[in-house]
Amino acid sequence: MNVFKIPVSVTYLTGRVLLIGAISASPMFLAQKKDSLKEKSIDEIVVVGYGTQKKSKVSGAVSEASLDKLTSRSLSGVGEVLQGKAPGVTVVNEGGDPNGSPKVNIRGLGGINGETPLYVVDGVVFNGTPSINPNDIQDISVLKDASAAIYGARSSGGVILITTKKGKKGNLTVDFDVKYGVNQAWRLKESLNAAEFQDVMYKAYENAGKLGSLPMAFNPNQYPDGRVTRTDWMKEIFRTGTIQEYNVNLSGGSEKSRYFVGMNHRSLEGILLNTQAKRYNFRVNSEHKVKDWLTIGENMYYNYSDGNTADTKSGYTGALVAAMYYPPNVPVYTPSGAFSGLPIDVAGGYGDMINPVAYLKRISIRNPTHEILINPYAEITLAKDLKFRSNFSQTFKLGDVKNFTYRVLEVGKIFDTNNLEYQSNNSSTALAEQLLTYKISAGQHNFDFLGGFTFQKTIDDGFVAKSYDFRSEAEVFQHLQNAADTNKDVSSYRFKQSLVSYLARVNYDYAGKYIVSLLGRRDGSSLVAKQNRFANYYAVSGAWVVSKENFLKDISWLSSLKLRGSYGILGNLGGISPQAVNPLMTRDNNIIFGQDPSQNIAYYATTRPNPDLKWGKSEQTNFGVDASFLHNSLSLQFDYFVKNSKDQIFNVSLPSTATYNNQYVNAGLFQDKGYELGINYNKVISGDFSFSVGATMSQLKNTVKQLANVDEIFINDNGVRGVLKPTRVKVGDPLYSFYGYKTGGIFQTQEEINNYKDANGNLIQPNAKPGDIKFLKKEGNTGVLNNNDFVNLGSPYPKFSYGFSYNMTWKNFDLNLFFQGVYGNKIFNGMKFISLNPGGTGQNYNMDRDILNAWTPQNTNTDIPRLVHGDPSGNYSKVSDFYVEDGSYLRLKNLTIGYSLPKELYRKLDVNKVRIYMTTNNLFTITKYTGFDPEVGMNSYGVDTGRYPQARSFIFGVEVGL
Repeated sequence: MNVFKIPVSVTYLTGRVLLIGAISASPMFLAQKKDSLKEKSIDEIVVVGYGTQKKSKVSGAVSEASLDKLTSRSLSGVGEVLQGKAPGVTVVNEGGDPNGSPKVNIRGLGGINGETPLYVVDGVVFNGTPSINPNDIQDISVLKDASAAIYGARSSGGVILITTKKGKKGNLTVDFDVKYGVNQAWRLKESLNAAEFQDVMYKAYENAGKLGSLPMAFNPNQYPDGRVTRTDWMKEIFRTGTIQEYNVNLSGGSEKSRYFVGMNHRSLEGILLNTQAKRYNFRVNSEHKVKDWLTIGENMYYNYSDGNTADTKSGYTGALVAAMYYPPNVPVYTPSGAFSGLPIDVAGGYGDMINPVAYLKRISIRNPTHEILINPYAEITLAKDLKFRSNFSQTFKLGDVKNFTYRVLEVGKIFDTNNLEYQSNNSSTALAEQLLTYKISAGQHNFDFLGGFTFQKTIDDGFVAKSYDFRSEAEVFQHLQNAADTNKDVSSYRFKQSLVSYLARVNYDYAGKYIVSLLGRRDGSSLVAKQNRFANYYAVSGAWVVSKENFLKDISWLSSLKLRGSYGILGNLGGISPQAVNPLMTRDNNIIFGQDPSQNIAYYATTRPNPDLKWGKSEQTNFGVDASFLHNSLSLQFDYFVKNSKDQIFNVSLPSTATYNNQYVNAGLFQDKGYELGINYNKVISGDFSFSVGATMSQLKNTVKQLANVDEIFINDNGVRGVLKPTRVKVGDPLYSFYGYKTGGIFQTQEEINNYKDANGNLIQPNAKPGDIKFLKKEGNTGVLNNNDFVNLGSPYPKFSYGFSYNMTWKNFDLNLFFQGVYGNKIFNGMKFISLNPGGTGQNYNMDRDILNAWTPQNTNTDIPRLVHGDPSGNYSKVSDFYVEDGSYLRLKNLTIGYSLPKELYRKLDVNKVRIYMTTNNLFTITKYTGFDPEVGMNSYGVDTGRYPQARSFIFGVEVGL
């Protein structure tokens, strides 16, 4: 076995480097091709939060994301990179909008404040999610347990550490990568055709005894044109979109200087009309050894993004629901080329609705965003094993929004006004870190000391301006000053916040067998009152490398075995508003006061200040096992954790006598616990064939332990058309659980209805008819159905998430398979309220073809209630498990097949490599969910009213290295 010596300088590490902290290390692979995990030794050097350690001495829970064939995929950001790739990391897509970002959680939601991970890129701590090019990423690792406390007040949601590509010693190399492909919807819902729509509505009116008030639109004798299908609206709003991406990387260096330059452009057409996203990215990383004792470097990048997006969340005007319920006898355009509206003679029979194609094509939302990072750093060797590092970064994020809303004059749902809104949202963050490290050994006793000071300041400012009534809607006139209405809405803001930190850590090990790590951090935040400004965070972790004990040395199949444990207190700044302690004043022009009362301008606060407010904290405990077998070809990582999130920040309403509307308070306790498992296996069958298999599995149970002086909170901002409001936060249940009636099938006979009585002999559903849903009384309750009969119907957050990958190389061919899925989550399918409910919304919308399977005396084997206009029995207006569906899915997220030209051809072409490949995303999905797509996300708490679905893509790519 070859022995490789590791230089002391962080910046010149060799071997595989795992990033676990704020200092970025440059991976220098010993060989371009890894034949087996034998090279992935447990003695590799890793970076651990402002310092370095051998991997065998890491005592915290760290997941390393597998980035196999990352450059072959076309991804929007970091979230997609992580999905299914690291145990304990749950990534939930918020639909498939090309401008959307998935929600990333580490070990659960963490409480009502919604913990988000802290991102650290090449040593720079980011506010929010960094907009980096996924193709620039070299490694990602995740701090999941108390070891993340080295990042203090922002660490309770875990820490995601990213190191980007760095230059390598050698001649200049240039790598080109070009991708082109198409995006398509993988599944579409179908509405009734025109004749079916008319027949179903006629029957629904007839069953309701309302034929006397049947609108002409549904009378085949009076309006035969209503039976002519002219448009499949669902097919009209979807399209085959294109995707193209270009990457150029330059890399090179000498013994003392190295550099990397990356350039990227990505353009994506969404599968819905007039939706798209584009990105430009430029990165420069370089490092220079000026003196034996001085190393300097910098990381810089610029990212530009823009796009056009559609509303698919609204149960009224969402693009997908609009296409579902618009009459199919109406063409998209009039003979003159204008957008069609409802036929004026029968429009009242249909109700208020918009032409969905017109809606999408009129969308004019531009959101150009610029993100700039400048990050110089210097490292000084003061004495042997004593180093000082100074790190500075300045980040700018400049965002503008221009949204022009056109008039909608087609018959149906008319909006006869227009408006233009401008927004400017700018943020700048300065970060300075000063770190001192020292290492010392005495015999088999090894110590590693760290001390540091950091300061971060963020300034957010912006404005909103809105004007109305533009006589011309031509793009050249879409400027604020061209509005005819002189009344303009204008507002602006400016917020400042700063965080100062002191940190320290001591690592100790004896002979590499017995390991202890102690760390602490003291953070001070300007977001809370002066007396609560500082808080302390800490963690203690330990490990026992059992495989180094004599009694295991002779076991040849066991390569390594390490037991780990950790405990600590971490901080959570989530939920703290800049107005919580020092609320902004609101201006009112119509306040009457004074000795001689008159109308005056006044300023007042609507939020009561809370000088006692402090940020939340998280108590985390972890037990883990790391093991590898068969000369490190098989490795596994197992962790069990308990996370208690305390002192959550609630915005509570105040009584009218309080003179304030609300106040922020600390309260609540939320618990996340579960286990995680990661397995990897590499095998070389012969010189021509090798493969690797990886799997990640995470199980999570979330429980609300305590709230703010109440037992439950009703979530009202995610209902369905103001009627169905299923979401609650209740003590003893998982966060954001669905609550409603359990159902017992469908009444088949009047006798069943007459026999459905409570303990007192009273009919529970006296007005029901055969074909109606049977709503169950809660055990022990009597009387008519009411909200006290609601029960927990499930949680939208997955109980179990997993990923599986397979990589294979055979001669010049390579293959990558990546499956990802979740299990145990529920989705509230609000589409049913709109698309299976004839006239029940107050409008006569078209319906899903599933309505053809509605209950009749001849069709009893169904779960869709009887066809009747207006929903007289509340089959649809009651929140029940009729809407709650299994959201579990298994998806082939990526399949890539590549071929590299033989080396003999490389030489003839005077290039280093040529690889061609085909890749597909979301090739197939296995799910029981009946909506458009099971990845509906959490920003509506799992309530689906027609979210933008994920696309299936097919991409062809070419890689060339010079």
